[in-house]
Amino acid sequence: MSDPPRHTHVLLITAGMIWGSSFAANKLGVDSTDPFLFIALRTAFSALSVIPFLLLYRFDYTLFRSGTVWGIASLNALGLVLQNVGLVRTTASNTVLLVDINVVIVAVLASFVLKERLNRRIVTGLVLGMAGVLLIATEGDISNLTGGTFLGNVLVFMAGVSWAFYIVFTTRELKKGRSLLYLTCAVVMQTSLLAMPVGLVLTSDFSLGSPSVLMALYTGVFCTTVAFLMYNVGLRSLGATTTSIILMVEIVFGLLFSFLLLGERPDAMTALGGALILSAIMVISVKGLEKARRRRSRY
Repeated sequence: MSDPPRHTHVLLITAGMIWGSSFAANKLGVDSTDPFLFIALRTAFSALSVIPFLLLYRFDYTLFRSGTVWGIASLNALGLVLQNVGLVRTTASNTVLLVDINVVIVAVLASFVLKERLNRRIVTGLVLGMAGVLLIATEGDISNLTGGTFLGNVLVFMAGVSWAFYIVFTTRELKKGRSLLYLTCAVVMQTSLLAMPVGLVLTSDFSLGSPSVLMALYTGVFCTTVAFLMYNVGLRSLGATTTSIILMVEIVFGLLFSFLLLGERPDAMTALGGALILSAIMVISVKGLEKARRRRSRY
């Protein structure tokens, strides 16, 4: 097996930086605009951004008849809805940690869907990660199960679960030989076709806050189309688990932007829960990093 091009890792790190900024950008958007309207705006911009690809290339329109591709787009749309609604009820920094637990979930799912081996290391990571999720979601107090930011934390965690399924099933489709560009454009467009009507129907207040259009444009074009193209390059070359590991930079930049743009400072329970989640990701990453080193040594 040949080593993947060096630019693959650069593209993945760049995608992680962009997605890291998306948490603060989404928070700014939903704090000034109805979250469902913000979803409609974001997906409208992302749909517009892929139209040039549909017009300039001999696009494979059979993708729009694939139930599997529509299923992948549905997972992506569900993740967007859950994250944006959850962000109204929790912080961007909590969202960073609870969404990125999907690195651990991907490793578990890959053992079933992609036939990768499920071992003690993965189970250990899963236990550590879920303990971290519980600490952040409850803020260390079980009584918070009925109030506070618990509902928002649960919603953004479920967004991470949805995206874990998205990653694994997208990997499977790319391994079948699907065109990276065509699959990405189809999923982005189908996500918009699914999420936009839902957002408009569920919107209760159509007034737009001043930063919401700019944030929707940024997250729709850069955090969706541009970042997903970069990310899918990694999925095709490196696989689901290793790609998710490299995207740990998303957590670093997500917390950094949450602090710089929103002034969020994690409390003690969030810091402890975050440490458990990061420990879980490191446990999961050991094998992936060893494989990456072996590939480089053969290059």
